[in-house]
Amino acid sequence: MGQTTEKKTNVLISGASGLIGSALKPFLEEQGYSVYTLSRSVNNSSPYWNIQQQKIHLNGAPFPDIIIHLAGENIVKSRWTKEVKQEIIKSRLQSTQLLVDYINRSTTPPSLFICASAIGFYGDCKQQQVNENTKKGKQFVSDLADHWEQITQQIKQSTTRVVNLRTGIVLSKNGGALEKILTPFKLGLGGKIGTGEQIMSWIDLQDQLNAILFIMQHVALSGPINLVSPHPVSNKEFSTTLANILKRPCLIPLPRFIIKLLFSQMGEELLLSSTNVHPTKLLQAGFKFERDLLEKSLQKQLM
Repeated sequence: MGQTTEKKTNVLISGASGLIGSALKPFLEEQGYSVYTLSRSVNNSSPYWNIQQQKIHLNGAPFPDIIIHLAGENIVKSRWTKEVKQEIIKSRLQSTQLLVDYINRSTTPPSLFICASAIGFYGDCKQQQVNENTKKGKQFVSDLADHWEQITQQIKQSTTRVVNLRTGIVLSKNGGALEKILTPFKLGLGGKIGTGEQIMSWIDLQDQLNAILFIMQHVALSGPINLVSPHPVSNKEFSTTLANILKRPCLIPLPRFIIKLLFSQMGEELLLSSTNVHPTKLLQAGFKFERDLLEKSLQKQLM
């Protein structure tokens, strides 16, 4: 899956300190790409940006052939007060607008702009399976993802392919949702959330990286693309599988009313909602998952 030409492709990544970005940079470098990151800190040796001032400084780095935008405020850092929701929205929309404007002004626009999004786009779908053609949901996260994606549609450069990564729950022992729930499960305090019937659409971090590389190398892929395993599971199945791998019991449920009391709207939309997402575009394009089954993914991450 590596590069086949002598000239290296230059990739610029925002959000390179996050769970996906921090793994993506060395992964792409191993594939032969030249990778640069956008820092928020002003410096004289590498690219940085000021989102408030809507400015990007490449600092001598080459014009990017590909831009991968992963930056955004952590959506689960605290309860969703009005102020927190505004910060979540602003961090995504302003940064994306800056990159879109940069691309539109460029005399050497990138051939590809990959922008993060999320399966929250579909909202709470109960048990119904959804794909890239399904309409958006009616929750806060649905509107957020929709507005995020709409900004990328403002790109006017005909030579720039645009992809929106509708990513599910990324499984990695080094961060994200899995890291947060490991401690109670290791202590034997794990269990299902709510009824446990809500569907969780997830993806192993390695498959996330492989899918991004696949998208980079397959020019027919564009628009929204679901980055999830083709085998979603119920929350009850996820909890039981994790407990079995850790050789711990799965006996202590977290009731719905406790979730709503502790986390309010955030808990309802992120923990109690059911999103059964299918990676239709990836599979139709021929992408092969390495860790498509939950047990295989968790074993690779934890054993």
